[in-house]
Amino acid sequence: MKRNLYSIYNEELEELAYEPKGVVDLYIQKMLRKWSATSDLKYAFTVPASDYLRGQLFCSDVSEAMEEAFTQRDLISILLDDLLFQAKKRSNPYDLYHALNTMDRQFIQISAYSELDEEESQRQTPVKKPVRIECKIKRKQALRLEVMLSDIEEIQPARIFCVEDVLQIIYCDFIYRYKNGTLKNVLESIIKRLG
Repeated sequence: MKRNLYSIYNEELEELAYEPKGVVDLYIQKMLRKWSATSDLKYAFTVPASDYLRGQLFCSDVSEAMEEAFTQRDLISILLDDLLFQAKKRSNPYDLYHALNTMDRQFIQISAYSELDEEESQRQTPVKKPVRIECKIKRKQALRLEVMLSDIEEIQPARIFCVEDVLQIIYCDFIYRYKNGTLKNVLESIIKRLG
């Protein structure tokens, strides 16, 4: 579900500029803002099937260790919380741009010539079929992310990220680092965080 780029941010700007035409209009505006601030928004992105499977197995391991359900949506929520916390702490769009660009660069596939015949090469290549992941995030988180992404667009208009791009990048980065063993005690950290 690809939305207009920074639609939540633009809605917020329009609401701030809106001038109510009376007490009833003001009341309705306040109620709508209060309701929309706590609403969840749906997003979707695709990842390679192999990454999705690793994510499923990781979530299953967390579920077994905690003895309660832990889903891919829960994992994405934690990853997004961490990204927003780090970005808020640094408060520098250059740092966020560099971090997202660096994480994203890891997933660019570079083809290399090989002396293997085509049939053998195809057997050794993992399935690259994309799997769609749907998740919900709080409107407040989406707004914060869109504001940061619009700041990045101002300083680096050649590379534009949307919310779905960021969700895909942080998910794939987590799976990549988990698969390569660069995340230490991640299972225990998540259990401790949720406990």
